[in-house]
Amino acid sequence: MKKKVLAMIMTVAMAVGMLAGCGGKTEEPAADAAVTESTTTDTDATTATSGDIKVAYMAKNVVDAFHVGMNGYVGEQLDKLKEEGLITEWQLFDATTDPAIQVSELEDAINNGFNFFLLQPCEAAGSDPVVLRCAEEGFPCVVINSTTESTMEKATGYAGSDDELAGEMMGDYINEKVPGAGTYVHMMGVVGSSAQIQRGAGIEKTMTADKGWTNGGDYAAEWLAEKAVGFATDAITQYGDKLTAIVCDNDDMSSAVQAYCNSVNRSDIVCIGVDGNEGPLTMVKEGTLGATVYQDGIGQCDYAINTITRALLTGNTDGVEMFKTDIPFVLVTSENVDQYLK
Repeated sequence: MKKKVLAMIMTVAMAVGMLAGCGGKTEEPAADAAVTESTTTDTDATTATSGDIKVAYMAKNVVDAFHVGMNGYVGEQLDKLKEEGLITEWQLFDATTDPAIQVSELEDAINNGFNFFLLQPCEAAGSDPVVLRCAEEGFPCVVINSTTESTMEKATGYAGSDDELAGEMMGDYINEKVPGAGTYVHMMGVVGSSAQIQRGAGIEKTMTADKGWTNGGDYAAEWLAEKAVGFATDAITQYGDKLTAIVCDNDDMSSAVQAYCNSVNRSDIVCIGVDGNEGPLTMVKEGTLGATVYQDGIGQCDYAINTITRALLTGNTDGVEMFKTDIPFVLVTSENVDQYLK
């Protein structure tokens, strides 16, 4: 697989040189050598033809606030790469958070000549065929935000954060705010996504029985505010005053659940989630939500495109950290919310 990706990168580098007008005689042997290398080391490698770098941005969805912001930024950066002549075109493919659609869209993209892939996975297992197919065919595949099962072994690069740490940060915050513990419930994202799995692990690591916690249930709210509010309603009815905290895998859920709790005279229930979108940050500023864990989605996209992808397109990967896993999370409270609310 590495030979196939190398062949693709070398051909991309040759294309960039030609697009920049470097067609002098002194550079022709190098270009020919690149072609020879790509054909002799791995004859079945699928490579872009010179000047024909088509990027498929395989987005998770185009509706939730966190991904809308990421999608907009990715589009701006890909437009810049196109203006610079590093790519010829790009297209967004919307998976609507469905891994089956994501896998199907990969096939459509390949059939339409796309040969460089930016992937936001819907699920760790369900979206993994995208990474595996790209590796098999020799297409560069840069994964953003969350991982699939084989990302770290088969993808060309990755930019993201430590989601287990995000779960721990939520748990630590609640432990501080609810020293008497009690019963908590967990509103999960799409079950099987790496963020859901890892954030859940962090929550379980910090909100433990020896600290007085009882897990009242892990609800498959699928990142959706309305589902989370429905489950929260059931949990309040079931556990009453014993319910002291609701931990959510994202901010769409936590902000909606906290607003509901506040509306039914249960503002004592501590809610927290991950992302740091404008709405939840505004609630933190107003004092109607205690905190959020800010996830730097723009930073993830920036590293994926302007560091990893740019390095691949220019053939200059020396010294580049191709698998970046430590783009930081930040706990945002009333003390530092002004730094993140724009």
